[in-house]
Amino acid sequence: MAFATVAFAAAITASAASPWVAGAAEANGASTIIMDRTQGSYRMVVGIIPARPVIPQTHLAIQVFDVADPRPLRDTEVRMTVITSGPPGSTGFGPHQVLNEQTLRYFEVDVPFAITGLWDVSVTVASERGEETFVLPLDVGEPGASIQWIWITAVLIAIIAVGAWTWLTLRRRNSAE
Repeated sequence: MAFATVAFAAAITASAASPWVAGAAEANGASTIIMDRTQGSYRMVVGIIPARPVIPQTHLAIQVFDVADPRPLRDTEVRMTVITSGPPGSTGFGPHQVLNEQTLRYFEVDVPFAITGLWDVSVTVASERGEETFVLPLDVGEPGASIQWIWITAVLIAIIAVGAWTWLTLRRRNSAE
């Protein structure tokens, strides 16, 4: 019973605390928004997985909007390509057609990075509204084990809360006897 209570309290605390502590905007459930820019006829929002660009690849999740409409483009064919250029000695990527396998004009592509350093990722959008190229400067690093401070904090808060609750319950029982 006590273990179930601790586990339940930890899960509730962790899920409740995560939106305030994380500070990262989320798109498609897990990507971190790195760009929200208007250019020409388009507004483009780009998210990445993992939360920072790393070798050997980073996943880009892209949504395209008409500047005059807050909803994703739906009434036109959109062609999108990605080209990368990196530090000296790196091999670029592209042009690569970005796929739209989701509804509501949601585009996804895995971009490979061979070495760490500063990379420019050029995303070109073309439709009947015109053609625009958005350039995303990315500082690509090594993948690393990231400590999930939010979960550690949530678990510590849950342990303290359950400990206080248990102590108060035992104290009430002892004083009732």
